Amino acid sequence: MSAPLSPRYLTQPEYSAKVLVRGTPDYERCRRNNPTADTPSRFPREIHVVEGSQDVATALKRATELGAKVGIRSSGHIMNMPNLIEEGILIDTVNLNRQIDYDPITQEISFGPSCRVEELAARLKEVNRFFPHGHAPTVGSGGFLLAGGQGWFVRGWGATIQTWITKIEIVVPDGRTVIASRTENRDLFWAARGSGLGFFGVVTRFWGRTIKASIMWERILKFEINSENYMTVMSWAIERGRDTPKYGTDLNLTIDYPEKFDPAYTTDAVPPNGKLHMTLNLLCYSDNIREARTLLSAYDKLTPEVQEHLLKLEPVQKRTFEEVFARKRGFLGNAKQDRWQINSIMNDPDVPLERLLEAVKPAMLELPTRTSSVFLCHCDIIPDEEDTCLSLPQDLYISTITGWTDPQLEPAIYQPMRDRYRRAFPVAVGQYITEIDVNNDDANCKVLSDTALAKFLQIRAKWDPNELFPNYKAFVRAHDKINRLQSRSQL
Repeated sequence: MSAPLSPRYLTQPEYSAKVLVRGTPDYERCRRNNPTADTPSRFPREIHVVEGSQDVATALKRATELGAKVGIRSSGHIMNMPNLIEEGILIDTVNLNRQIDYDPITQEISFGPSCRVEELAARLKEVNRFFPHGHAPTVGSGGFLLAGGQGWFVRGWGATIQTWITKIEIVVPDGRTVIASRTENRDLFWAARGSGLGFFGVVTRFWGRTIKASIMWERILKFEINSENYMTVMSWAIERGRDTPKYGTDLNLTIDYPEKFDPAYTTDAVPPNGKLHMTLNLLCYSDNIREARTLLSAYDKLTPEVQEHLLKLEPVQKRTFEEVFARKRGFLGNAKQDRWQINSIMNDPDVPLERLLEAVKPAMLELPTRTSSVFLCHCDIIPDEEDTCLSLPQDLYISTITGWTDPQLEPAIYQPMRDRYRRAFPVAVGQYITEIDVNNDDANCKVLSDTALAKFLQIRAKWDPNELFPNYKAFVRAHDKINRLQSRSQL
């Protein structure tokens, strides 16, 4: 049966059954319900749309009976879709514990893996509390948290999974439902927090601590950027970020064409004589504007060399999560034929800034299409490998998002950015775990430290001896590749 020509990404889809089989309209609609329209030609044997732990256990039992592998989807924002396993079982968690509870005694929230960022924000607003969910409104909690969680104000408060999640409910491969925390199933708790798409269980609920809500503020600066002023403007922006206090600040940089969302442009081609803009969205969380201005004051220091490229400057002003979500909503999954690829690195903090910027310059400035863009944020995550699987330092997260609509550009459209990020291996400590590509190893690099990976593999073998969950193998291939290159002094 042919797929619909204009698939629409839905965050609350309805299906006719809990188990969908190939050849039915709902199966294909579910399989393609991802923010990118470029769904690979991989077809699970069955899709289980689970609602509770027992449904998950049934799906895992079915996979065991069939000798099939298991993929899991919470929102589909991992663009290479590791959840789609040929002849496997896809567990779609879209209806799994899809509610958010707040306990006023413990001041904790609990929620299922497909509760979206915007849903968490709305519930927290009701109870006047804060929890560092993600920035993009339609991202699901499961993938966001298992990857570590580069949540709001991550710089000082740590990755969300590190410092905010207190326990996790998980259905493990043998069908049991267990609680993992710092006091129960500690090895499972360690492995879940940072292993992302390689995790070997199905999370059914998270519990996280909250704090009292404050006020969000934002300051925006926009510059023209090109190959001539790139080093000057980028160096200034990153150094000002490093001069900014970590606690309560959220510093983001994007590079794209201003015509990206212009309806007058209907093709993927880069606009004729197009000029890239670099935008700084600088946010902080503070009780009053005076504090906010102080927190973001490092950016007051505009040197003459930078000032001449300034296009726009907006003063510190109040901002709401809803306003940020509205700005991001059209970015991914806007119900059109948009197709997306994400490549990323996390820089090696010991590499000098000038060398880093030279290495990533092609990925920053040579955007292949009008809708492509660069995203960089200051994360300042210091890992604690004893506590979590999350084990690589995250100073700067640097990514390029390639966007297109014409399927005739495939598969060639993928390779240019893979090549540019592969050339950045020498300045990278690794990459964000959600962007490791199960379809192609070219741009893949480390996602954990070598010692954390070794520990993870031991724990995985204990809990999943029959290898129901296969995606961890992409980690092993990437680590082996990088270690070989390092041993040959090719990096």
